[in-house]
Amino acid sequence: MKRILITIIAAFAAFAAIQAQTPKYVFYFIGDGMGTNQTYATIAYNRAMGQPDLNFWSFPVKSFITTNSASSLVTDSSAAGTALSSGTKIGNGGCGMTMEGENTVSIMELAQAKGWGTGVATTVGINHATPAAFYGHTRSRGEYDALSQQLLDSKIDFAAGSAFLHQRHSELGNEDWIARAKEAGINVYRGKEEYRRSDGRVIMLSADPKVTDDLPYAIDRKPGDTKLADFTSAAIDHLYSHYAKKGFILMIEGGMIDHAAHANDLAGVIGEVNDMAESVQLALDFAAKHPGETLIIVTADHETGGLTMGYGEYEMYPDQLAGQKCTKGALSEKIAELMRNDASWKEVKDVLRQNLGLWDTVEVSPRQERVFTQLYKEAFLDKDVSEDRNLYSIVGRLASEAIRYLDEDKANISWSFSDHSGAPLPVYAYGVKAEAFGTVTDNTDVPKTILKVTRIVK
Repeated sequence: MKRILITIIAAFAAFAAIQAQTPKYVFYFIGDGMGTNQTYATIAYNRAMGQPDLNFWSFPVKSFITTNSASSLVTDSSAAGTALSSGTKIGNGGCGMTMEGENTVSIMELAQAKGWGTGVATTVGINHATPAAFYGHTRSRGEYDALSQQLLDSKIDFAAGSAFLHQRHSELGNEDWIARAKEAGINVYRGKEEYRRSDGRVIMLSADPKVTDDLPYAIDRKPGDTKLADFTSAAIDHLYSHYAKKGFILMIEGGMIDHAAHANDLAGVIGEVNDMAESVQLALDFAAKHPGETLIIVTADHETGGLTMGYGEYEMYPDQLAGQKCTKGALSEKIAELMRNDASWKEVKDVLRQNLGLWDTVEVSPRQERVFTQLYKEAFLDKDVSEDRNLYSIVGRLASEAIRYLDEDKANISWSFSDHSGAPLPVYAYGVKAEAFGTVTDNTDVPKTILKVTRIVK
């Protein structure tokens, strides 16, 4: 009887110890535009290629959240970013500010007040909608100058992105903001080769000084190009070296998932989702060293493109995308170069073969080839410069049709449109207090739950 009592007491003690654990290191991943189908399409492709499943797909806790903003059932990135950063609904277009003009309070600001380290990292502009929602407050997400200055004035310990995005009609560019950051005493590093552990705040940008927009897509990346994992690795090093005792929160955005989805480019999306998963793995490696102190959350801000799994028949063939070697935008640039040189149809056909696998690993029907040759005639011979436009790119019609054919007619995966949808989104959680995220139902619940389980706000 005594032995049984001791066992029961020990079991209660162990349970109490688990319950008493509080996350000390929080990794908060946001896949911009990454709906459930973007995630599963990546998994289907990986499996077809004999590659591992996405690491966060097997996280032990999963839930779904709604994403409507205060002004619409379909959110934009800045309103969604604000909801995910502060737990407050705002109208589309604003950033960290309600429709009444009041500043929201982000989890970063609350964590800083408790002495925690904070960081943001993204594949897009460092002052773009999602990262800016964690430190900025403007009526319009397009006020890039104001958001850049607010980043410099903030207490964010580590911030990383492709560059400082240029505000329309402003005289200030990326180099101007880098100079201002240095004048403010912030360490500015270009890429992983320049980064070094240092005291004070850090801003990390693309290694390529010519980059003034976004980092290259994963599928277009060349050796030496900066990637999200470079930012993530540096952020972990910086934050842990300064806040090992206090703790830190790091938000990491896979921002280019959204851009590829706006372009209806599935191979581009898959490359970006896998690219973000590489950074998730760095967080998992960190958690393995700090198992009783680390929490990892992976979610999204909205779905983009209305991606449909299946088109025309009860089947998908993701392996048909294996021959795609570049994004739709990069393919369009290659074709535009051929247009400048008055290339023949054979030369254009070779580019489609080399970059998409058409006619080699992907069958092209006679009917479809006639569609391609007609578009070639219109663009190259008739000099028709008609283009397909989406939020982030302008693409030639021949490149657009080639990717559409690959996605829809061959892979049997289709797109509904080129903008956001109001679809609910998944939340994946791993680590200490992960179970608390099994009951979140709205995007505003995620930051509130982070604050609760970390006891930043009691």
